[in-house]
Amino acid sequence: MNKNYFFNLFPKEDEFLIASIWEDICLCLDIDYPVYGNIFLPPQIWMKVRDFCNSININIFCYGLTSESEKKLVIFAPAHFKIEDLNPEITFFKIDGSNKFKNLQHKDFLGSIMSLGLKREALGDILVKNNIAYCISSNDIFNIIKNNLNQINTIPVKIDVTDSEIIPELEFKEFTDTVVSFRLDSIIASISNLSRNISVNLIESGDVLVNYNVEKSKSKVIEIGSIITIRKKGKFIIDKCLGENKKGKFKILIKQYI
Repeated sequence: MNKNYFFNLFPKEDEFLIASIWEDICLCLDIDYPVYGNIFLPPQIWMKVRDFCNSININIFCYGLTSESEKKLVIFAPAHFKIEDLNPEITFFKIDGSNKFKNLQHKDFLGSIMSLGLKREALGDILVKNNIAYCISSNDIFNIIKNNLNQINTIPVKIDVTDSEIIPELEFKEFTDTVVSFRLDSIIASISNLSRNISVNLIESGDVLVNYNVEKSKSKVIEIGSIITIRKKGKFIIDKCLGENKKGKFKILIKQYI
């Protein structure tokens, strides 16, 4: 393995974090046994780590709140290990703040959890619906939260382990549009309802991310399934190509995160 190549994949990330990931990969190879991560990595990191591990024949298993969640805890395993061989020490849980007086938001739950002295990376994504926050963390972090978090903004809460199967799905607004091509500038103009010139300016100024990485090439061809983030505009999935019309334009189905 080429250590310099690995570190160069993450020029803007915390060097200590990347070094920790590198050490886990090396340990997995040395002991020929799974190595369990203990923090939830953002997508711009775990996606690159996944691709790197695939190139050196190491299995990487990612665990998040849902299949579409951004933050993932990773486990490195030799190629002969399968997911059923693993025993990740993670807990799915809910923080129930049901009440008649206040509508609790994501920031309310996150702020109260962080006030316990925990780091953000100790938790995966948090999904809030009807005053209930659905969460994922390591078993140890869950115990800290359960034993110390009693209220959210003066609202008493109840914390319980839950099943991953009952966690609500992310909600999207779906719409269709037509594009002349799958170039990034064409896609941005379509989903943001902006002119091509303004879309190019957004791309060149670094305000557009493709699969969580800044992309400044207006001519980059976007694949179906890609996640496009436009700063201050929202996050979108290029979900499906629904065909080509008589004018040679492509009809696409787009999902916008709500």
